Parts: sequence; C-alpha cells; structure tokens
Amino acid sequence: MGRSTLKARIITSVLICFLAVWFPSILILFSYMNREVYNEASSVVREQIDGAVKEVNDEIFSIIDATSWICSESSVADAFEYASLEERGAPVAVLEAQQRIEAYMAASSASSYLNKIVVFSPDGKLFFERAGWRSGTLADVDMITAMPEFQSLSFPPGVVVSIGLGQTLNNPKELCIRAFGRVRNADAYVYAEFSADLFTPLVEVFDDIYIVSEYGAYPQSIPGHLLSSSYSQTVYPLEIDGCSAIQFQERMPLSLISSSGLAVFFLVIVASILLFVVISVLLSRYLTKASSKLVSHIEYLMDTKDFGYTDKSIEAGDKELAQIGHAVNAMSVSISSLLKSNEKLFEDKKRMEIDMLQMQVNPHFLYNTLESMHYLAEVQRNDGIARMSRGLSTLLRNMAKGSSDKISLSEELSLLRDYDDIQQVRYMGMYEIVYDVPESLMDYCVQKFTLQPLVENSIFHGIEPTGRFGIITIAAELIDSSLVLSVADDGIGMTEEEMENIFRERKHSKTDMTGVGVRNINERIKLIYGNEYGLSFESAKGNGTKVIVCIKAERRDEI
Repeated sequence: MGRSTLKARIITSVLICFLAVWFPSILILFSYMNREVYNEASSVVREQIDGAVKEVNDEIFSIIDATSWICSESSVADAFEYASLEERGAPVAVLEAQQRIEAYMAASSASSYLNKIVVFSPDGKLFFERAGWRSGTLADVDMITAMPEFQSLSFPPGVVVSIGLGQTLNNPKELCIRAFGRVRNADAYVYAEFSADLFTPLVEVFDDIYIVSEYGAYPQSIPGHLLSSSYSQTVYPLEIDGCSAIQFQERMPLSLISSSGLAVFFLVIVASILLFVVISVLLSRYLTKASSKLVSHIEYLMDTKDFGYTDKSIEAGDKELAQIGHAVNAMSVSISSLLKSNEKLFEDKKRMEIDMLQMQVNPHFLYNTLESMHYLAEVQRNDGIARMSRGLSTLLRNMAKGSSDKISLSEELSLLRDYDDIQQVRYMGMYEIVYDVPESLMDYCVQKFTLQPLVENSIFHGIEPTGRFGIITIAAELIDSSLVLSVADDGIGMTEEEMENIFRERKHSKTDMTGVGVRNINERIKLIYGNEYGLSFESAKGNGTKVIVCIKAERRDEI
C-alpha cells in the first residue's frame, strides 16, 4: 500500500529535472528571443504564403476564364436558340457546344478541380452537362434554379461571372467553388462547380491556415484555441466573393537568434543530457530486474507452447509491471482456452463433412422409385420410364460427389427439378412446384442439396398428409449482403411446439432420399457461413409451412 508506483517515480524524476534545469533556462532565454523570432518568422512565412495565395488566385482566375469563355462561346448560344432537344437540329447544336467546351476544358488548368459544368435554360427544357469528378442527375437544373444565389443572381455592367463558395450540388455534400454565368445572346445560364481541393496546396504546406467564408472553413472548422489572444491573424484576400485565407501564428514562439542565447541553450542541453543519462541508467537497472522475469516467462511459453502455464511471481512488484504480468498470465489461459475451442470446432466440422460424404440413397426411396418404374413399364409400356430414370441417374451421380461443394443456384434448381420429375410420377401430380427466382440470382452460390431436403419435407410432412393437391413455392431474393431462399407449402402446417422440436431431430424419415434432415442443413450452413446464418420457420397448423434459408451472398466468380 505504501509503495509508490513506477509511474509516480518517473514523473517525479522528470519534474525535478525540469524544475532544476529547463524552467529557469527557458525564462532566461524567453525575455530577449521572443520578439526577434516572432518578427523574422512572420516575415518569412508571409512571403511564402503570398506566393502560395497568388497560385491559388491564378487557379481561381482560370475558373473565371473558363466560365466566361463558355458564356461567350457562339456554339453555346446557338444551341439555346432551340427550346428543347425535341426540336429538329437541337441535338446536333448541343453536341457541337459540348465538344467545344470539352476541348477548351482539356487545355485549361481548371479541369483538374472540375466537379461538373451545367449549361441550361431557366425553364429547364434544354440543358447539358460536362462531368468532371462528379456525375450529374436530371434534377440538377431544378436544384440550381432553387438556389438563393441563383434567384438573386445579378451581373453588373462588364461582369459576366459570379463566383463564390457553397455546398456541392449532389451528395455527399462538401465545400466547393461555384461559378454562375449568363450566356451571351441567349436566355441560358452556366453553372460551374469545382472541388475545394484547389486550396489543398495552400493549407497543407503551411500550419494553421484556413479558407474562411460564410459557408464554413476549409479544410475544417477553425479550432477554438487559435481564436484566442495568444495567436495573431493575417488575412489574405482570395478572388472569390466573401472568401479569404486566414493564417494564425503564435505570438510567443521560441527560437535561437543571438550568440548569447545560443550559448545558454547549449549549456542547458549539456546539463540536461547528463542529468537524463544518470536517471535513465538508474531507472533501467531498476526496471531490468523486474522485466527479466517477464521475458523469461514469455520465452518459456514460446519454446514449450504450454499456454496453460501461469507464473504468479511475475505479478509481484510495482503496479504497472504487476499488471503486465497479470495480463500475460491471463493471455496464456485465454490462448489455451481458444486452442481447445478451435480444436473442438475442427472436430465438429470434420464430423459434419464425414457425415455429408457418407450420405447414401435411402433404400426405401430407391425401392419406391424402382417399383413405380416397374409399374409404368407394365401398364404404359415405356411411357415415363425415361423421365424417372434420367432424374434418378442425375441425382445419384451428384450425390456420389458429396454434398459439401458449393454450386450455383441454377445448378441447385436443376437438381431439384430432377428430383421433382421422379416424385411427380410417384405421386401422380398431387403437387406442383412454383419457382419465383429472378434470373439475376441464378449465378449466386449455395451448398449442394440445400433445397431438395426442404422440398422433400414439404411433400412428405406437409402436402401428402392432407390427401389433396398442394403447391410448393420456391423463392429467392437478395437482402443486404445475404441470399435468402424460401420453400413454402400449403400443407398441414405445424404447431409452435412442433417448430421448437425441429432442430432437436436426430432421426430422419425412412422415406427421405438423402438422409439430410433440417437440423443437419442448419448446422452445415452455420459451419460454413457463420452463426448469423441458418434456417428459420413460419408455420401455423392448417395454414402450411415456410422454411427460410439465409446464407451469405456469393457469386461463382467471387469464391
């Protein structure tokens, strides 16, 4: 309890060093260095910023020139002699104007920052765009004409372009440079939008400089501490209405200018180095003894891989080192537990794969199928035998390959149709399968034999007990990043208690073809895709059952 922590000892040593050496020296140096440093630094920085601001203004002039050129371009005025694109000759005129603008912008430095250019008539019936970093929408003209800046737009004599800062037209909303112009000899306007990245060379090169306008600051809001009296402000006008660059500079910087200041500084440095060397040696000796136990313990764990082993002695000593020792012991126990958990997971997965590979055709199913084929051969003389034999052959062939491979949804549905061909003959058309699967989802992947066991359950446990004709609906849709499949029937349905017992099943019906029950399918999905995926049920007694399969959406070319 009375032992001081290592952290407190280090802080105390540094504080003593600071008070004994640094603090008095700083007070001595500060009195005569500050003003010279501030004045000289300010002069140098102002010259550099003046040059950078001139470059930014040159880029702004190129924006103004580009907008002014578009307003004066005869092909643009010619295009707006037409009321809309439906008029004969209008598309050709618009295309020529676009090509002229494209050629001009390709040679202009303003194109490097161009978001978009929109040339439009006030009624919006005729407009075209030149996209840069941002594409446009059909609603661009409506958004432009709704702007307060556009509604109050005016051009004094001799001025053809109005430029300012604002928000980008389309999402995401960002600060941008916006220029409005009036097309000469036509009832049309130009809206040119440029990225605020034009200011990046200015604000990145110099510290604490921001572009300020009524729409906010770039690249971010001005920190509150810069607005205090400890900082001076230098304003650099920009060629944009209501916009300027403001540079903040600390009024009391420290530097070394005079020879006396330099001498004092070196004395302080030498004394500090000597003091810190002594303190560092003492601290290192103290820390080495305690840390060596930690190093030895960690090396032992690395060499033996005995992650369950803990050493309480490394938790003794100063608070910080004791905490590290406690964390190492806790980590060893956690790693040991994790290894055991991973080993169990591996065994479970291996068991599932073996179960799936050992699937065999249920003798009862094969017997019933062959019996049906025999009956058809005697009564109908070959009619239906080809259909059943083909479906059975395809199913047996795919089952022999195992059930752990992923196949496309179209292939899974093909296997289901082969199964359906067999069962339709057996049940003499007492049910129908309806497919509601968009063509765009056919290339997504599923585990082989995911749907067939669910359809099999719908026939045997849903429709067959009703003794009447039934419908099974297969559907698929994309929800966020998941592929959701469903198998719904209009059979006898299930009670809440029956649904709760579904995943506790251990045995399968003797009529099942694959021997793959609902519980098996659910566990297989969770092993492959994760616990957030699997099966769910919607059912009510007498109102049918719907099985929902949720898996990760994966295309064939993505795995």
